[in-house]
Amino acid sequence: MKKTKQSITEEYYPISMEILQSFPKFRPKVDLFVFKEDIAQLYPIAQKDCRLNDTQLEEIHEACKEGVLFVSRGDQHIYVDLIAKQAELILFNSHLLESEIVQILYQALTMRLENLIEQPLPIYYEPLFHDVMVFTEYIWKDPKRINAFIPKIELSEFKIASHSITTLMIGCWLYLNSESNKVRKDFDQLALGLFLHDIGLSKLPAHIVYKSSALNKEELEKYLSHVNQTAMLLNKFGVTQNIALETALEHHERVDGSGYPRHVKVDRISKSGCIAIVANAFANLIVPKHGVPRVTTFEAVKAMAKDASLPIAITGVLLKAYTDRHFPDK
Repeated sequence: MKKTKQSITEEYYPISMEILQSFPKFRPKVDLFVFKEDIAQLYPIAQKDCRLNDTQLEEIHEACKEGVLFVSRGDQHIYVDLIAKQAELILFNSHLLESEIVQILYQALTMRLENLIEQPLPIYYEPLFHDVMVFTEYIWKDPKRINAFIPKIELSEFKIASHSITTLMIGCWLYLNSESNKVRKDFDQLALGLFLHDIGLSKLPAHIVYKSSALNKEELEKYLSHVNQTAMLLNKFGVTQNIALETALEHHERVDGSGYPRHVKVDRISKSGCIAIVANAFANLIVPKHGVPRVTTFEAVKAMAKDASLPIAITGVLLKAYTDRHFPDK
């Protein structure tokens, strides 16, 4: 059967001009192919890491303009890495697979947060904020897309970045599946607060944050200060939206007043704060941390559903997600 441009997209990815411009100009990191309609075949036009001459550059750009420039999906790991540095490109390309977009956003968000953790300065906050908004824009267009992110959550070890992404994904899922009156602006702020809820840990000694055994009294006191450190950093970054601040600063409160830092009860905890409490508690239980071994995701949810200090309405939504098999037990 004669091939068409449409029929080869399962094996090859058609490159848009925006995506092409995200690649190195003279030494492409992937093999490039052009689709020859007269013979209905892909023809190699450039090899990865080989320097291009001016004629090849012109041919490549012309093929891209005509929509006949492709890369092999076998090089997915390469072009996903490249696109992750300009995550907004996912919003303007219909040929990326959902699995590729999930990977791009995970990598982009991880990179942005790791940079901010290393240097918690406004200059590193700005690109992080931009990519969080790319994520919320992508999800808001079709809220069911959030389901594809859940199986990718990190389970092996506690790291600030991976923990924050897990909290972000679970918290966004909870909002989209529990809130009847969804507002885009609220969703944006919630996502930002979820993602930055533990940025204050970047100001603590690493031996405390990543200690493999239980914290002693002095270490625990320092660890508990991370919420106040988060508040100071958010102020430094210019985060002033109430929902973002409530989300980030209430994630350790408890409905019975046993949480911290303000020890407030349920009537003084915001809706977004309740979501952050549940999402953060879940993310903490499913990885080993401070000498406490991880439990499976379903065991974590069952334990949380029995915990009267957690917002029962939100833990109920999470429990139902597992009992209805929306989430895998891992």
